[in-house]
Amino acid sequence: MGKGVIAAGVLAVLAYVAQMVIGLDMANWLFWTIISIGATATLTTIWLANRRVVTAHQAAEAATRNQRRAFEDVLVPLALNLDQIVSSADVAERRALKQQTKLAIVSLTANLIGPPDARSCFLEEIANLPPGAREIKCQNSLWFGRNIAPVTVFRETDRRGRELLKLLDEGTSRFVPDVDQLPQDLRPDSDSYKTYIASAVTAGNRSFGLLTVDCLKPGELQQDDVTMVEVFARMLGVALAVRR
Repeated sequence: MGKGVIAAGVLAVLAYVAQMVIGLDMANWLFWTIISIGATATLTTIWLANRRVVTAHQAAEAATRNQRRAFEDVLVPLALNLDQIVSSADVAERRALKQQTKLAIVSLTANLIGPPDARSCFLEEIANLPPGAREIKCQNSLWFGRNIAPVTVFRETDRRGRELLKLLDEGTSRFVPDVDQLPQDLRPDSDSYKTYIASAVTAGNRSFGLLTVDCLKPGELQQDDVTMVEVFARMLGVALAVRR
């Protein structure tokens, strides 16, 4: 795909997004956060579209069409929810809004990334545990997708837990195309998934957990999908970082 096609797709979508959000009552930082996330998401959508269509022209058209739908159905409502979290002076209301944002982003990750049987989960770090006993846990049924519950807790006392906590501490992401290629002690305990992406949910120097998505077969997730998971993880981190 040519650079001109990518640039045209990016500019077309960002112009559309700017028109949508410029009149909304939100803080300046939030406006520019949406625009920057939109730029990343636009490029990702163009790449994803190019995997499924024949020509660069079709890819650009599909990317713009899909991205506009995503902004209308996903990013703008999430942005408004973020604005409510920022502007609310009520602790209980902010807590409820943050929980809504967690649920929304987990479900969107499962629905927008991978095939229909994809599954997403938010693993939160448990606070105030002693050194050497850290845990990340799927609390309050914060998962969405195929009807098989994920592993709900990973502990620092085993290697899989340590590897995931390292991702969180470093604020990075990991894509595993095929879990059967991992060392034995890093493989899942069952055949409930064969490929996964995990991305740290952070904001500034604060870390909250990992946003994950997994699928049943190798090849159902690709490297291009990592960027979109990171977009959702970043939005969730911004929401959870708000405090007074």
